[in-house]
Amino acid sequence: MRRALWHLAALPVALALAGTSVATAQAESASPLRFVAHTIDTGLTGGYQVVVADLNRDGRPDIIAVTLGLEELAWYENPGWEKHILVSGLERMINLAAHDIDGDGIPELALAHGFATSHERSPGIVSLLTHQGDPTARWSIEEIDRVPTAHRLRWADPEGSGTRVLINAPLLGPAAASPDYRDRLSLFWYRPSDWQRRVLTTEEEGVVHGIFVAPRGDDAGGDEVLSASFLGIHSHRLDAGRWVRTRLTAGDPAPWPASGSSDVAVGELGGQRFLAAIEPWHGNQVVIYRGKGPSWQRTVIDTTIEDGHTIVVGDLDGDGRDEVVVGERRGKRSVYVYATDGAAAESWSRQTIDDGGMAAAGCAIEDLNADGRRDVVCIGTSTANLKWYESRAQ
Repeated sequence: MRRALWHLAALPVALALAGTSVATAQAESASPLRFVAHTIDTGLTGGYQVVVADLNRDGRPDIIAVTLGLEELAWYENPGWEKHILVSGLERMINLAAHDIDGDGIPELALAHGFATSHERSPGIVSLLTHQGDPTARWSIEEIDRVPTAHRLRWADPEGSGTRVLINAPLLGPAAASPDYRDRLSLFWYRPSDWQRRVLTTEEEGVVHGIFVAPRGDDAGGDEVLSASFLGIHSHRLDAGRWVRTRLTAGDPAPWPASGSSDVAVGELGGQRFLAAIEPWHGNQVVIYRGKGPSWQRTVIDTTIEDGHTIVVGDLDGDGRDEVVVGERRGKRSVYVYATDGAAAESWSRQTIDDGGMAAAGCAIEDLNADGRRDVVCIGTSTANLKWYESRAQ
């Protein structure tokens, strides 16, 4: 069941940081969660994103592995993790989002491929994959659009109508170049009824690395889209046919281009929502934001990760408090779980669930074996592997 997000519409457009505190999570948890690691596949060159969805309508969540270095897109059938090829002959696949458009119980898959970090080398193809009756056989593929550096795709219901639209977030603007990446860029959205490209915002700048869809929680209902960029974390809401952009936090206060946020997720502690972020871009910091009055308190809970690239949030132990899962692609090439023992979120512990065997570029949280406990699944870049970490009772 989706839990409603706090009422972001009540927050002012310009939100000042209440300050930054540091609550180190270096020490391992005194009461660690228990995980058993299972390798699903290896040889996944450039492993980038993992998506969990039921692809064969059997009620069990399957796993899709998106890789930059392979030309095949594969899914793994739960529970034996038999591998099936969806499509082949594609280059530089970067992101995928699953949603059942036609209501047949099997999702269509929106896929961004042809990715590169410059407009000149990136056609930024967005395609729609549809099963042809047997989801274990090859799927059809239809091109929807081309937007250079198309990097993040998500489905959202911004109008609260029950009908989802596709969000497309490119990585950077046409004139952006290392090291500053100074250029404006736009985010886009599409209705499946016509796949016409529509502008969500033209106000982003620098690198937009992460987007996250969450329930609005106000009288309008529906979803809002959070973006993480050099400019910080913003909320985007569709009101009366017009997208409204609100800055929630500036993110890392360091000077550009070490400013802002890289990835964002939403969690809950004691009935209150928080933001979890990696900062800055591909950064070393795990950050928690709690709302206090008209501003957000920024608490850095770890500064030791290297090339942080994925952050997901969920209640892994069933205590009503969400944990934060973070993967680092370089450094120790590990996966960490951060937990707090109280709703105040003033102190966090860190637990390593993969020590050096997973250069996690993407992770997801889901109950994969129907035991009532939520598990973690990750895909690695330099480790080129796919693993699920089965949550076990103490």
